[in-house]
Amino acid sequence: MQQYDLSWADAGHGDPAFLSEIFGLALVRDIAPLEALRRVGGLEDTVADRTPAQIVDLHNFDDGYPEVASALSLGEWTVLVQPNSFWLRHLVDALSRGTEAVAIVRHDYASPNFTHAVDGTVTTSFNLNYPDQRGGTDPDRLLPLIREAGFDPDTVDDGDDDDDDESWLDRYENVMARALRLTGLITGVLPTYEQITEPLPSMHFDRWFSRTRPSDVEDALATATGLVAELNVGDTPGLAAALAAAGRGEPVVVTPDSDLGRHVREWSTLASRAGWSLNLDRGRLTDEEGRRGGRFGHLTQALAAAFRADLA
Repeated sequence: MQQYDLSWADAGHGDPAFLSEIFGLALVRDIAPLEALRRVGGLEDTVADRTPAQIVDLHNFDDGYPEVASALSLGEWTVLVQPNSFWLRHLVDALSRGTEAVAIVRHDYASPNFTHAVDGTVTTSFNLNYPDQRGGTDPDRLLPLIREAGFDPDTVDDGDDDDDDESWLDRYENVMARALRLTGLITGVLPTYEQITEPLPSMHFDRWFSRTRPSDVEDALATATGLVAELNVGDTPGLAAALAAAGRGEPVVVTPDSDLGRHVREWSTLASRAGWSLNLDRGRLTDEEGRRGGRFGHLTQALAAAFRADLA
């Protein structure tokens, strides 16, 4: 495989090749860039060429704090880039249906992660700092490549955070470069820093429209029906028919440009504003507006679980 400069992946503030302290990359085989964006819930009426800086600038109250990803083609693989968030990791099952996909996440305040999926199933996933603790349906599938990439999956974490222990420190050094190296060993390609920071086709995306496995919601259909009544949205076009189909055990697909889809997008934006404004724009919403926005978040989650019961 071609040699790449991967230092940018772990770079800090002040480094000229610094993408973000939180970002996600995903690679999917034999899926064109715009189709890959659609698979994660891309909204086609928002497509535009954007740089990572322009995407970050969209993360504000007035724009509704949208999730945005860009895409580029590298041979038979498409690379998705999310410069200020981590949701691509959670959508890799939807991205991989009928093919193979890999996602990596840098998150300096939580859990950096590697995830590999084949045909809608996560095969291997692990926190980059703890490669000995792997999940997925086949956690040992990539062990030779994990070792070759520079991870040590054989040393078990004993909970002893001894700063003088070089093996402990090594868990946290250059983990994103290792994750990229592992990705390259799987795919045979990797994007450069210059490629992912130039203007690229991008879309806002709403993961509600992806065919990812839904979150667990107890009695999802009953919960959704109760929230519909509470929020007085029962007359939303297409909603009653969709709930009835879910009640019959039928999977329900809602497109972003349908009448119901447009309302779901509005509800998702209300929920996003309610959540993010608590930390970034406190005072832009009244307490009642914030509470109502949060309830719309619960509604969309319950609807996703009810409509995608076939994927649960």
